[in-house]
Amino acid sequence: MKVIPYDKTRKNEWDAFCIASDDAWFWHTSDWLEYTINYKPELTTTDLSFLVYDQDKIVAIVPLTLENTLLLTETVREFSFGGWTIPAPALLPGLSVGEREYLHTFIFKEIDNLATQSNVVRASFRISPLSSNERGNVHYNYLLPFGYSDVSLFTRIIDLNKRPEELWNDLRRNHKRSIKKVSDFKVSFFSSENITKEIFDEYKKMHHKAAGRKTRPDITFEMMFDWIQDNLGFLGVVEYRGERIGFEYYTIYKNKAYGFSAANEPAYSYLPIRPILEWEAMLWMKKKDISTYEIGVDYYGTLPYDVPDSEQLNISHFKRGFGGVPVPLIMAEKFYNKDYFLKMTDYRAHRFASTL
Repeated sequence: MKVIPYDKTRKNEWDAFCIASDDAWFWHTSDWLEYTINYKPELTTTDLSFLVYDQDKIVAIVPLTLENTLLLTETVREFSFGGWTIPAPALLPGLSVGEREYLHTFIFKEIDNLATQSNVVRASFRISPLSSNERGNVHYNYLLPFGYSDVSLFTRIIDLNKRPEELWNDLRRNHKRSIKKVSDFKVSFFSSENITKEIFDEYKKMHHKAAGRKTRPDITFEMMFDWIQDNLGFLGVVEYRGERIGFEYYTIYKNKAYGFSAANEPAYSYLPIRPILEWEAMLWMKKKDISTYEIGVDYYGTLPYDVPDSEQLNISHFKRGFGGVPVPLIMAEKFYNKDYFLKMTDYRAHRFASTL
């Protein structure tokens, strides 16, 4: 086997492999890789992704980005993806258990070598809940044998194969009331068939307004607009008395969707914008034969390695009101530097202790 670094000349074969691999979802594609590289300029993200060939055939793709992360007053080098975990390697479908183990061993040895060369102190990976393998065949954190520690969370998955009345019954009572009382709202969806730059720019401006600042570079929004045109996303819009007051962007890949980015008009924060938009989006996705909707990370409380703030906990409670089930968001991290491990452990311990 041989390792070939990824570059844009290999974009087509990389993305073709993503389509074929049961391990891959949108987070593995060249589109998301390019987005991540541009997402946070302060991380000075460097792309070290690579492909693994067995003779002339691709047997794995490995998204891998090197980032400069600030912890307290120290800047360190980590393998992370926009400041978060990297999608785990995607392998060729049809491999036996033994072949997958052998290939994973080869890949993570290469990652260790790159970590040494780049003075990396920590690496973190996650297994996408929307990949076919994770939903059907991954029942444990297979990253652990390669020196990683489990730092898994939960995310929430909604099965859109259910009948509309079943989806409605799964809603929390408060959400049902909110949806029923906004009959004067108009909800529209914009896909490759009808998206316009004007509508998308309104979403972008609302995103900045709701956040109170420009959160990320313009190029990331340009990519998101292109994804809609390429059938990799759609935009939901809520109108009230002729004014667009709420937006949500959804990513689509392999007939599954992820709730990616929402923004509401602050002046109308008292209105139940999100319940009606989420409900109508679920019905719209169902009509488009989208089978699964991941509504996002589902926090239940504090963990020694993860302490969500009150806003994150409230958002999770809100999301649970739309039904679905919690599923493991399998994640793992590996430390390459003892001093950094001790500093990180101390930092996390103090954060966790503050909640006791």
